[in-house]
Amino acid sequence: MPRYTVFMYHPEDQRTPDEAQLAAELAEHDAYAQEMAAEGVMTFGSPLAEHTATTSIRAGGLVDGPYLEAKETVVGFYVLDVPDLDAAIAVARRNPILHQGGGVEVRPMTA
Repeated sequence: MPRYTVFMYHPEDQRTPDEAQLAAELAEHDAYAQEMAAEGVMTFGSPLAEHTATTSIRAGGLVDGPYLEAKETVVGFYVLDVPDLDAAIAVARRNPILHQGGGVEVRPMTA
C-alpha cells in the first residue's frame, strides 16, 4: 500500500502563549492521532522540537539553527498507509492544525 508523509506547519508569529489553550490544542492532536491509529492508517507520527533546536548540515559544515528563514516551520509529521493520494488528503484534511492557524503538506514516500 502506498505511504504518504504529512508535514504539519505553523506560522512562527502565531504561537500559542496561553498554557491552557496550548494544552487544549495538543489534546486535539492526541485525539486525532488516536483516531488515525484506530482506523489503521497512521503508522507513525511525532511532534518536533522547536525549530531553534535544528542543526543543519551543508557541504561547508554545520549550521546551528534552521538554515532558511521561514514564516512557517514544521512542527510535526505523521506517516500514513492508505490506498492513494485522495485517501491521504482526506485524512490530512481532518488535522486540527488547519483550524489552529497552520497547514499541512502531503507528500508521497518512495520505496
